[in-house]
Amino acid sequence: MAKVIEAIDPHAAWATMSVQTLTRIFLYGAIVGLTSFLLYIGLDRLVFDPILCREGAALARCESKDEFAAGTAIVLGSLLGLFFLVRERVYRPILAILGVAVALWGVYALLAQLPVVLAGLVATVLFALSYVLFSWLVQPTSLVVSIIGVVVISALARLAIG
Repeated sequence: MAKVIEAIDPHAAWATMSVQTLTRIFLYGAIVGLTSFLLYIGLDRLVFDPILCREGAALARCESKDEFAAGTAIVLGSLLGLFFLVRERVYRPILAILGVAVALWGVYALLAQLPVVLAGLVATVLFALSYVLFSWLVQPTSLVVSIIGVVVISALARLAIG
């Protein structure tokens, strides 16, 4: 009579990531953070400022140009980040990207108070750490646990940013 042995995956509750993978994700997050910041600066100064702040344009539109530039930069940066996370074979990359985008949505309003070089450095480090955090948070094999983790951390980040 054959004996049936049930194989139990030792990482069934939480998939593990190697240090090399986490390092690459950190670097990809830094690239996305720097790219998003440069897009924010470029869009703000070269696209939205000339279009929305012309003479005769409504003042309310000109005041919201920073928000338009920041939102557009984060969305475009998220597309680049999605490409990187898929390339790295991160489990549930869209959920990780959504978590990063929601958590860091208003960060450029805070960084506008800093000098440009320091703001770029802070944005790069914030995005890099966020990519590592959210890529790690989506690793549980349970979708519900992943979603709860991403929602809780995103909500806490939104409360911290304001």
